[in-house]
Amino acid sequence: MNQLLRQIPQISVFLEKFKGRFPTAYVKRAAELVTNRYREEIKEGIRKTIDGIFEEVEKEILRLRGTNLRKVVNATGVVINTNLGRAPLPGEALEFIKEVASSYSNLEFDLIRGVRGSRISHVEDYLLELTGAEAVHVVNNNASAVFLVLNTVAYGKEVVISRSELVEIGGSFRIPSIMEKAGAVLREVGTTNRTRISDYQDAIGDNTALLMKVHRSNFHIEGFVEDVSIKELSRLGSKVGITTYYDLGSGLVVDPDRLGLKGSETSFKKAIRDGADVVSGSGDKLLGGPQAGIIAGKREIVEGIRRNPISRAMRIDKMTLAGLEVVLRMYLEGRWMDIPVLAMLTEPEEKIRQKALKLKRLLKGIDGLKVEVLRDISKPGGGSFPELELPTWCVACTFRDYSAKWLSDRLRLSDPPVVGRIKKEKLLIDLRTVCDEDLKLIRKSFEHLNY
Repeated sequence: MNQLLRQIPQISVFLEKFKGRFPTAYVKRAAELVTNRYREEIKEGIRKTIDGIFEEVEKEILRLRGTNLRKVVNATGVVINTNLGRAPLPGEALEFIKEVASSYSNLEFDLIRGVRGSRISHVEDYLLELTGAEAVHVVNNNASAVFLVLNTVAYGKEVVISRSELVEIGGSFRIPSIMEKAGAVLREVGTTNRTRISDYQDAIGDNTALLMKVHRSNFHIEGFVEDVSIKELSRLGSKVGITTYYDLGSGLVVDPDRLGLKGSETSFKKAIRDGADVVSGSGDKLLGGPQAGIIAGKREIVEGIRRNPISRAMRIDKMTLAGLEVVLRMYLEGRWMDIPVLAMLTEPEEKIRQKALKLKRLLKGIDGLKVEVLRDISKPGGGSFPELELPTWCVACTFRDYSAKWLSDRLRLSDPPVVGRIKKEKLLIDLRTVCDEDLKLIRKSFEHLNY
């Protein structure tokens, strides 16, 4: 092993070899990455030669010269994968974003009256129709929406919320922390597994400004449980004259029954119909659009949120607005099944199996690779339908006597990167989140395993 380690060239050798071809900074960084990887693989006993090290460094240089943000093949089976960018946009949304971004637009200009306009007006009518609300507002993400609602409606006052809904989502976003930063005072009621309407009622006092409900987006509780619906909570709020707020999180605008999905998700329209005074949700989860925070509800409340000075710091840009407009129009036209997220969530199991069989055929003949098609489970992800399991089909892969982690690492560093999941020492390529166009790209990435 030590003899093999000594054969690894020094960084200066790579600098000299690639001098004049590539910038020195790229060569140095690429050489460090590759030589470190070779050392680790030699120590683990999975590399017996340093053959191909210069070719590997050149490939790494080319990767470094590319953009840091790259297209990735999502083979994890997690449809709304936050780490991989959440919702992929429909093609027509991308075309419209390009059109708007590459020229001037009427972003804040009323073409009819010839005066300054509101950027929200471009999506306002769509959202009013889809949510059934009196007024709407849009900001850059749902965390901003939650902050704005709390800061506008409950600054310096109490917000009553069930202990079971004091959630934390990815990136350490915690409801209690956001509440504190927004200037609201937390008043938690109930227990972890059981909260009754009487708990809210008993907590209401002179300083209560908001009754808040939060969707448990990334977990669910079962067994000896009791919960308060937004309908019950809104009825209480109306009776005592206190605003009710429902943070949906997922941004669903279609009844889940129409999608054939069973779970705990609630749409904007249902939450408002059930009496919520204000509702918020994400644009890049179940809505299937770009990152945005949508606020819908009673006119007086939403207008107050719009006038909040902090709202300007959280406004969406023209490209987000362009993508959101197209996606919302697709809903109004009844074409939501053309939205990639919803298409993947509802794709028939047999169609996924056929894709898996096709990929198996494409991977046939790659030296050292063993593949089999098997049935497994996918997840919606992104804090949506946490209890829902989607039947799927995967191509399970092993390569020579290398570990599944080694295979996963190599594919993640390929061009394009392919990200799957490991189960029982096999790398699974889940075809639920892989489109037909990506199958040949996966084959290309696997071909480089022997280089």
